[in-house]
Amino acid sequence: MLTSRSYGLIQIFYGKLFYAVKYAHNSWHKYWVVKRSIRLEGGSKIGIHHSTAFNLSNSNIIVRNGTLKIGIDFGYFDGGSYDSRKDSCKIYLVNSSLEIEGDVSLLPGVSIYGINAKICIKNGTLINGDSHIIALKNIEIGENCLIAQGVIIRDNDGHKLTTGLDNVLSNDIEEVHIGDHCWLGQRAMILKGVVLHDNIVVAAGAVVTKSVEAGNLVGGVPARVIKENVTWSA
Repeated sequence: MLTSRSYGLIQIFYGKLFYAVKYAHNSWHKYWVVKRSIRLEGGSKIGIHHSTAFNLSNSNIIVRNGTLKIGIDFGYFDGGSYDSRKDSCKIYLVNSSLEIEGDVSLLPGVSIYGINAKICIKNGTLINGDSHIIALKNIEIGENCLIAQGVIIRDNDGHKLTTGLDNVLSNDIEEVHIGDHCWLGQRAMILKGVVLHDNIVVAAGAVVTKSVEAGNLVGGVPARVIKENVTWSA
């Protein structure tokens, strides 16, 4: 007959053993799922921090003619930092593809979600921590873009809406396209259907609901053109 003390020790032992086996199984499963889902083309390379969380279902990560870094580079914002030891990237894809063309860096803390979607990020683009890309159809980000901390890019409403007049619920999905050499400031939001042409600057905290022509700086809620013919450099 077990005493309460011995029962507690046995319970703790089996509990720790269970979690150790579960951790080993999940790590092994994640390794093979991720390995099968990654395709490197044209001599490409990929670097993934071990803390990165993946959930890939019938999906692919494709790197073409470049290097994809996930959670490896060290990121800064306003005197603080994003550290891969505690700020893990999250990649969640279902029936989707994440396509990388050239050299791209996802700093620690970036989250990418795709369901029945295509997400394309092009050469020279860097995405800072705590940024979210949420796609249900198609999101494209051009070359040499700088996406600051906490930016949200989404091609969908996320929830169904109705005016109450026709009692029809809608969750509209419209593609998002971001051109080359765009700078998205801290906490900016790029919403469904938006096309940002080349060389756009989006001010911190702006909510962009309409497309923007090349060379403009936009800011505000909703965002409007503040300056024209702007140029910027990192």
